[in-house]
Parts: sequence; C-alpha cells; structure tokens
Amino acid sequence: MGPDPYFCAQTRILMNFLRYSAVMILALVGGISVAQWTALNLGLNSSRSITTYNGALYVAVQNAGIQKSTTDGATWTQANVGLPLVNGTQIKVQSVGHTATTLFCGTESGVYRSTDNGASWALANSALPASSNALYVNKFYAFGPLVFAVFNGMGTNSIWRSGDNGTSWGAGFSGMSANQTVYNIDEVDGILYASTNTSLMRSTDLGGSWSQVGTTNYAVYAVQGFAGRLVALTTFGARYSLDQGVSWTPSTNYPVASPAAGSELISYDGKYYAITRSASVGCYVTLDGGVTWSVFNTGLSALSTFGQEEFHASGNKLYIACEQDCYSAPGSTVDVTEGTTVDLPLPYPTIFQDNFTVDLSSMEAGRTIVLVDAAGREVARHGNLPASPVRIPRSGMVAGRYHCLLLDPSTGLMHSLGSVIAR
Repeated sequence: MGPDPYFCAQTRILMNFLRYSAVMILALVGGISVAQWTALNLGLNSSRSITTYNGALYVAVQNAGIQKSTTDGATWTQANVGLPLVNGTQIKVQSVGHTATTLFCGTESGVYRSTDNGASWALANSALPASSNALYVNKFYAFGPLVFAVFNGMGTNSIWRSGDNGTSWGAGFSGMSANQTVYNIDEVDGILYASTNTSLMRSTDLGGSWSQVGTTNYAVYAVQGFAGRLVALTTFGARYSLDQGVSWTPSTNYPVASPAAGSELISYDGKYYAITRSASVGCYVTLDGGVTWSVFNTGLSALSTFGQEEFHASGNKLYIACEQDCYSAPGSTVDVTEGTTVDLPLPYPTIFQDNFTVDLSSMEAGRTIVLVDAAGREVARHGNLPASPVRIPRSGMVAGRYHCLLLDPSTGLMHSLGSVIAR
C-alpha cells in the first residue's frame, strides 16, 4: 500500500518541497544517517499488505487473514470476524487499506470493509468484478473523497472507485486499454498517475478518465512523486522526470537494469524508497530525487531481503511487509498525513433543495467548483468563479449525496470541501 491519504494537497506539496530541500542541503554538507529496519514480531508469516488506522497496525497475512497490533508490533491479534474461509481453514486476504472512516481488505472472495476498527467485516463488493485466486483487489488508495480499488489482473476492469466508502462502486478505468495491467497509483500536484505494463497513465479528474503520458510505450512498474518531480521504475531501470513525465532521465546507479513486475516505490520523509524484486538486492533509497541510490536493508532477515511486498508510511514511521515478518524504520520528520490543513470554505446548507452556497471571499478569483456523485462520476463543473459567496444551482441533479471539490486552475490542485445532499 501506498502512504496514508486524506490530507490537503496544497499542504502536502509545500511540506514535501521543504523536506526535499532540507534533504538536499544535508546531503551536500556531509550525508544523512540511514535508519535501520526493526522487526514487528509477526513471526515467520508471509505478509502481503500493511496499513495503519486509528493508531493500530493491520497486516494481510498469507492464508491467515488480517493481523492487528495496537502496540506497534509488540503483540498481535486476529481481526477476521466476518471474513470468508477457504477450504475450511484459510482466509485469503491479499490487501488492506483505509479511508478516513473505513478499513478495506481485498480477498479472493471479494472486497470487505470494517467500520469498527477491524472488529468485524462485511462484504462491500457491489458492482465489482467477482474475485478469485487469480483476480482480486491488490491495492487500495484514497484520494480526495474517493477510495480506489485496483485489481491485479489485465484488462479494463482494473480500477474501480467509490465515493461512499464502498457502498457503491463505479468504473475508474476510462481510457485504459484492454491489455493494461495497473500496478500502482499516486497523486502528485493534483494529478493522478498510474503505472501500467504498457505505459504511464495520468488523470486530472480523480480517475474519471485516463490518458497516456507522452509517447512512452514501455512498462512502468511503480511511480511516485512530489513537488513537481516524478520517480519511476520502468523496463529500462529507475528514472526521474521534472516535467510531469513527458521526458525522463535515467538514474545513475540503480542496482537493477530492468526491474521486474512487483517492484515498488514510496515517497516518504523527503526520500524515495524502492523494492527491487531482484533476489538479495532488496530495498534501496535515494536522497536526491532518484539521481543516485543506496542499499537500505540493514535489519531485515535474509528471507525478508529476498521477499519484499509493499511499503506503507504513517506518522513518523515507514513500514514494509515482507516474506518473513513486517518491519518499521523511523523518519526524521513527521509525515505529511499528520500535518496541518489549509482552511477551506464549507458548502452550506449541506442539505439543499434548489441550490447551495460556497463562500470564496478568502480565495483568489478564477477557482472552479466540481461536484462528484457517490460512484465517483463528475456531474457538474462551475468555473471562473469570483472571490465572493457563490451560489451553486442544482441544475437537474438527482436526489443524493455529492462531493464538493475546489479546483485551483493555476496549479491543478483539487481540494475536498465536504459533501452536500440534494433532497
């Protein structure tokens, strides 16, 4: 899984820029000490996915469902009530993630969710493709008001979105081709990027539609970025881009010339970390935005160096799920998910008949209000708005809940203002 979502994109960019700048300065004056990994005492269990939620760790363990720790790995308990058994004894969970209010797990029997911190799970598979041991949700992401479920298989059923925490799902793969497998998604400067087996894709409307980045026609196995910079693991090695993926510069010493499918990246604490998926090479880190890389395996067992699955970042810790146990490494700063937020106007009234109002008096003129329904579809867009209270008409919208988003056209950043309900 990627880093915890649900934060203000504008704050994220500013904080990441400051961190990246600090890292570069420290590197120039003598380098940065590299933290070691610490085992989380999950035992010899093979971990598929890891996330944090409401102060607890949740790990998807091969054939054993969800393991939960409220003691940062000192002790673990099962959190499997409601999850389906396979062959009478096994619980086939492949992924775990969350939104601000809900935990999700992808099983070989469908998507399940929990609203009570993993105490119980219920099926939330409405409209999603049927899962099996060959097709299942491999990753969960949350961007703005939406949760994304990414399937592991090839084809146009790869990405699904929900705006109501899994009660209903809508297709999020418009523009994807039938031969594309999606590996991961990241949000960078208000734009979503998806790494696939044929190219890098991008979306400027929260996954409503996708288009190819530039003319690149090769596999991109992972992509991450911040502050105008992208780093990717591709068929031709590690690369970085300063122009939203249009052109790329090769890293000088990434240890794998042609990374394999399953390679992973995460941007955290002003650095990028990589899972190489190449035998004992293990984990690497870059302190200079993908230009150069160094090994980051200290503290991992030999088997865990060979078998690494997924990163996750929360607060001041980075986590990794491995073939043998899970591990954490401390960051030097508090992660952006714990940072402050920018004050944004709230729509009112939240339940409306004919219209509602958003007070943009404190904002610069020219902003755009976007309304998205519960399935993640854009239903209305009001652009070039003045710096004053703005009345948003219903304009034929059916009764239901809508997410109200504020788009800054100068940066492309989209902020969630909350929900409104058309009566």
